[in-house]
Amino acid sequence: MKAVLEAYLKKNIDDNIKIYKWRQSDKFPIFLKEVYHFYSTEILGRECLLLEIFDEATGIAVLKKHIKVIKNIVDNEVVLVYKTISRFRKKSLIQQRVPFIVKDKQMYLPFLGLDLKEVKDKPKKEIKAFSDSAQLTFLYFLYHKDIRINGTGFAEMINVTVMTASRILSELYSLGLLTYEIGGKTGRSKEYKRIEDPEYYEVGSKYLKNPVKNTVYVEKTKENYPIAGLEALSMISMINPPDRKIRAIYKKDFYKTREKIIVDKAKIMDEKTDELQAWCYDSTFLSKNNIVDLVSLSASLSEIKDERIEQAIENSMEAEEWYMG
Repeated sequence: MKAVLEAYLKKNIDDNIKIYKWRQSDKFPIFLKEVYHFYSTEILGRECLLLEIFDEATGIAVLKKHIKVIKNIVDNEVVLVYKTISRFRKKSLIQQRVPFIVKDKQMYLPFLGLDLKEVKDKPKKEIKAFSDSAQLTFLYFLYHKDIRINGTGFAEMINVTVMTASRILSELYSLGLLTYEIGGKTGRSKEYKRIEDPEYYEVGSKYLKNPVKNTVYVEKTKENYPIAGLEALSMISMINPPDRKIRAIYKKDFYKTREKIIVDKAKIMDEKTDELQAWCYDSTFLSKNNIVDLVSLSASLSEIKDERIEQAIENSMEAEEWYMG
């Protein structure tokens, strides 16, 4: 909620807006803390207390009483924040001049003379899964939670053009996974950072896809290829290792490899040839100890319906601070 609201205010009012958790909620009566989450921000020079409302059906009379109680305690402007709102409630709030924000749709801030309604643009293409580069970027931010980086720096890091890097970062920003601050030497550069755990993984995980584009069998893979598949899982869990080596290779390198691919199914079974997976992004960018990263591994095994494998992955995930099962 906080990340989406901050992005909405930045887009429509000020790139430098930041939202903080209100640290003085102990000043308020208990009944208010049962109805709202409290946040603070500054909008065009005015200190505002944002009240994220739990029960969207709370009546206008009760809301006004709550605001009056709060204003007797703090000197900030008080703004209600809704996830969704009915047309009737919106109309009654405006009639009573009660400030409110509906996430990513409308804001009514009479103390600033602002009444910004949703503008219906062309419908954006719905994102059902990450692009290859976006998934790699999502995972990089997942494992480097404190990183702050602009498009130019990220382009150099993953070896793409600045335009491509900016597009990827904008994609993750549009999904509410990243926020940004304006900074850098010029004071105009967008420096991106990810939202907090466990929300970052929880939101982004629904866009993950299987990184394995193709699987072949060869007589012997190179040892420097990252360990993948069930062999990788066996190294981080109690699952027994498979009877063949399993390695990952970036798809662009896969097409350059000179290794002899075996297509005879009987030979594959009888001689226990090595398995080579062509991945849609370079797994070495995220791997540790020559093992593919945990989330990519989980995504690569997602089509195998086996309770033992699912439990082994779950157990490994639970050890991570970004995961909430």
